[in-house]
Amino acid sequence: MLSSSKRKYLAPILSVGFLVLIWFVASRLVSSSLLLPSPGETANELARIVSSARGWSNIAETCLKAFIGLFLALGFALVAGFLMGLLDALYDLLRPVVVILQSIPIVSWLALAIFWWGVGFTSPVNIVFLTLFPIFTINIAEGVRNVDKKLVEMARIYKLPRDIVLRKIYLSSAFPFIVSSMRVGIGIMWKSVAVAEFMVGTSGIGRAISDAKYSINIERVFAYTLILIILGILTEKLLDLIVRRGSRYAFKN
Repeated sequence: MLSSSKRKYLAPILSVGFLVLIWFVASRLVSSSLLLPSPGETANELARIVSSARGWSNIAETCLKAFIGLFLALGFALVAGFLMGLLDALYDLLRPVVVILQSIPIVSWLALAIFWWGVGFTSPVNIVFLTLFPIFTINIAEGVRNVDKKLVEMARIYKLPRDIVLRKIYLSSAFPFIVSSMRVGIGIMWKSVAVAEFMVGTSGIGRAISDAKYSINIERVFAYTLILIILGILTEKLLDLIVRRGSRYAFKN
């Protein structure tokens, strides 16, 4: 019997290996790299991308746009979410607006982005922001509203400092909601920035995929898609590390 720690690391490797095997078999059955390149052909193209300055430039620019949009969305959502969570009247007033923003599809934002911000660096950043902001805001507001009222009352009776109340009571209550929304947001972030670059970008991974499509370089489309998947996995692992260390630091005192 394998230990739980070994299963934890072995299971993802087996699942990825199984997907690669299916991909390999499917590519052999199709027998056309124009329709479905093999894992080997994709790996060769991936090697060409990461060995070129242009490839790293595309990766770096996409990461920059994605994280600017992410941090802007999180910063504004923390303020809006806490205010909505603390003030019932503001929650009732703004929640329908935030839900409407959350319901707007990316394609609608893309159509408007061309007119509002034009083609270039700004549009993908704003698309990421507009996509993530309502998700973060709703979750943070619900987390603050989920606080134990008895703890708040005890803090008021014992006249605890406001910063302690916010950090130890409200932030600790909202923290699981923030982390949950971040996990969802990471996947959406990479998809939205790539789609935005594809449609209204002048550089980055999304634009590179668009160029590969027009030049009928399907291997490059697969290779850049694989890079986006890797970036998503690495970002989630980074979030796990930040959550573990940040939660110990934030709530230990």
